[in-house]
Amino acid sequence: MIGIAEFFQKYRVNAEAFHAAGLSWQNLNQITDDYARITPALENVGRYIVEAILKCPRVHSIKYRLKDPEHLIEKIIRKTIHDPARDITAENYRQSITDLVGIRALHLFKEDWVFVHEYIRDTWHLAEKPTAYVRAGDSEKIVQYYRDNECEVREHRFGYRSVHYLVETKPDREQHVVEIQARTVFEEGWGEIDHVISYPYHTENELLVRLSSVLNRLAANADELGSYMRYLKSRTDAMETQFTETISEKNSLIEKLENRIDRLEIAAEEKEALRSDLTRLGSAASERVELAADYPWLEHLIESNLFKGIADRISTIVNSDQFQQIELTDEDMRMLSRAQKDLMRLMNDPKGVELMMREQPLRKLIEKAQDAHDAKDGGAAR
Repeated sequence: MIGIAEFFQKYRVNAEAFHAAGLSWQNLNQITDDYARITPALENVGRYIVEAILKCPRVHSIKYRLKDPEHLIEKIIRKTIHDPARDITAENYRQSITDLVGIRALHLFKEDWVFVHEYIRDTWHLAEKPTAYVRAGDSEKIVQYYRDNECEVREHRFGYRSVHYLVETKPDREQHVVEIQARTVFEEGWGEIDHVISYPYHTENELLVRLSSVLNRLAANADELGSYMRYLKSRTDAMETQFTETISEKNSLIEKLENRIDRLEIAAEEKEALRSDLTRLGSAASERVELAADYPWLEHLIESNLFKGIADRISTIVNSDQFQQIELTDEDMRMLSRAQKDLMRLMNDPKGVELMMREQPLRKLIEKAQDAHDAKDGGAAR
């Protein structure tokens, strides 16, 4: 390891504070020597954990490292200066510094975290309750979401978002504690940039802190927008599936009715009129599909200027002359619904079909609705 004077300069250690805390450079060198001795074993532990985490389907990628020896000593110095009652030695430093082996499990979407969380809990014994770090301003819904999943929630003063786990594992004859951090890819990007630019030596630089805060908010917006895109895709897929099923059911019903019409002893023109009614019924709009999903991070996005700007742009496009809307009134939908129900009741009632053909109420209703729609279009054109 480098000399004490060079170390103090490189890591901005105050010499007076160092000695006032009772720190010994000789003791720190002993820790460095012991750490070098156990490094090969720690590398094996790290690889073992990485291979296990990669089996979790919701983990997008892994970052793994052993703590740099100089960073280990710097952290021990910083912790001891902050709390001089600490007595960190070569015999106990592994209990005080729990991130000698550090693994980051990165996931794409915020809502993927709960699957990673459950995988970690099911795979290893936790040395302590997981800690979920949130940023100032995160909603109570987000905080409660973590608490419901048995996490200790702490607000991080620099806006750091991540969930930390200390897992106990014994791939060899010795028990090891490994730190696993679960976060999104965007959170990882911000954290890495903030670590290089600010942490832990430039936290008093107001400009850098402000810029890092802006980048943190942009990363959070990116996470929330990604979740919203996934939500919309899920909703669209569900609507398309139900629409396909509904159309299939309608087509089947219409085919059955057409077969029954063919067996009716009525005039050909009346059969054709009824088939025309069925064709119009088959083109009726389907009801909306409501997709239930719990995305606690979307509150921030919906309230953000980013989302409002996107919503305004969509509204502009929808209301432009190039976007032609098809409107059905509530009365249109009620009329079509009643007609569909009437047809279903008539399936097993041939006499009822004959009566309907004489009165032709469905055809009249559809013609009335069509006339009203044509009149509306004509008025708009004028």
